[in-house]
Amino acid sequence: MQFIRPALLATTILTASMTTAFADVKVVTSIKPVHSLVAAVMQGVGTPDLIVEGAGSPHTYALKPSQAKQLQEADLVFWMSHDLEAFLEKSIDGIATKAVSVPLMESRGLMTLGFREGGAFDDHGHDEHDDHD
Repeated sequence: MQFIRPALLATTILTASMTTAFADVKVVTSIKPVHSLVAAVMQGVGTPDLIVEGAGSPHTYALKPSQAKQLQEADLVFWMSHDLEAFLEKSIDGIATKAVSVPLMESRGLMTLGFREGGAFDDHGHDEHDDHD
């Protein structure tokens, strides 16, 4: 019993200091699916910023000044790859100079799925529908 109280106190202090340290980390994500994953991991600690909002396409996106500022202040940038988000690669190199860049497609042990056909992945026609004007 005498060892439990100091251990509990040490754990509480350590957890509180870790939460404070993580709360100061500025995290930026590129697209909504990445934002969702990172936000789930950061739950209760902080909220990542999202670059490509709304219906924006990562293939043709242009940064707004406010988003360039987010990158400049970022400690971590999670994004997919230069193939999907070519606009972001130069911005990370030129603007987010102090950030750790995490291109998820280069993650060690990542298994990617090939092109799939059949079942739910087949093209579905709209021949059975009436034309709409």
